[in-house]
Amino acid sequence: MNAHSANTAKNKILINSSPAGAGCPLSGVISRIRPVSESLTSNRGRDYNHLVMEGSGFEPEGRVFRVARKRKFLSFFLVSIATAVVFSAVPVEPRVVSAQALQDRPADLAHILERCAAYCDRLSGAILDFVCLERIEEMVADLAITSKDTDSASFENSQDLTRIAKSSDPGQVISAVRVRKKVRSSFVYDYQLIQDRLDHITETRTLVKENGRPVLEKNAPLKTHVFSYGFIVMGPVTLLGREQQNFFDFKVIKETTLGKDRAVIIQATPKPGSHGGILYGKIWVRKSDAGVLRIEWVPESIGHYERVLDLAKQIGAQPRLTLTTEFAFERNGVRFPSRYTIEETYLFATRPPLVRSMTEVTQADYKFFTVETEVTLR
Repeated sequence: MNAHSANTAKNKILINSSPAGAGCPLSGVISRIRPVSESLTSNRGRDYNHLVMEGSGFEPEGRVFRVARKRKFLSFFLVSIATAVVFSAVPVEPRVVSAQALQDRPADLAHILERCAAYCDRLSGAILDFVCLERIEEMVADLAITSKDTDSASFENSQDLTRIAKSSDPGQVISAVRVRKKVRSSFVYDYQLIQDRLDHITETRTLVKENGRPVLEKNAPLKTHVFSYGFIVMGPVTLLGREQQNFFDFKVIKETTLGKDRAVIIQATPKPGSHGGILYGKIWVRKSDAGVLRIEWVPESIGHYERVLDLAKQIGAQPRLTLTTEFAFERNGVRFPSRYTIEETYLFATRPPLVRSMTEVTQADYKFFTVETEVTLR
């Protein structure tokens, strides 16, 4: 297995599930509201077919250095160095900068982005070297809604939501909404990224526990009911990769502290004229080594966000959707996901907020490995 060959994968994010048997090329976080079917159209003609976002791949360029070995050049070079040592009164700044000095330096956006690109190069070379446990806790509220003209209706997942959106007047405001029950689910997977002979990288999951019951289901699908996601580990590359930076405008929001780390918060926004469907948000970058500590994704950038807006209109509320990825596990200077949360809340003018769903994903028990090849000459 060649971990660094992952860099050649084309940067493509599939928002809906890939066709059966097809590999999902890397790279980026996938976050969407689950579709009801392969193609859904709302009562206002929205097309919910597969949405594919493509961009340039990330492939760091190698560098070749040549050394001149002519004697005359070398002699002149040594004499020049000796002269500089004896007569120069200008102090030479050391080439090695300490981590503390980097933390104390004021935020310089261009310098930060260059260091982030180098960090993403290292991350891209490490994504095939681990397995971990992925634990999911999900809560979905079963809502009973009552309007002036209809009897009570309920929904528990995205299929019910689409049915209500199609059968209701888009301008209608629900006069009453209540939570009938809260449905909780839990799943535990063995998780790994696999690269095939065509350099396609896919997520593989083996379900080992469902709702507290031990199971063994290889090549299991992600069984969340409302939101799905993918390639969380590649979130930093999606925004800060050497090639991906060309798609965004960046600005420094402020310097802060996250836990014990001094960090810079950077806002990434798609450049004017960029193709649609680009995930973006705010990034917490550690000042000492440009490691990504946290990403807060802008909800409008996820797939099928229109469905959240449709539900908010149906119940007469303002939506508030938060999506956050944390990278707390570190190995050899590269940080891996530790927690991913999605909270779907609706705000009312005259009643408390309604939490319609919560999804919490935690990654733990990381195991790293390398593949070595031994050649023996006989």
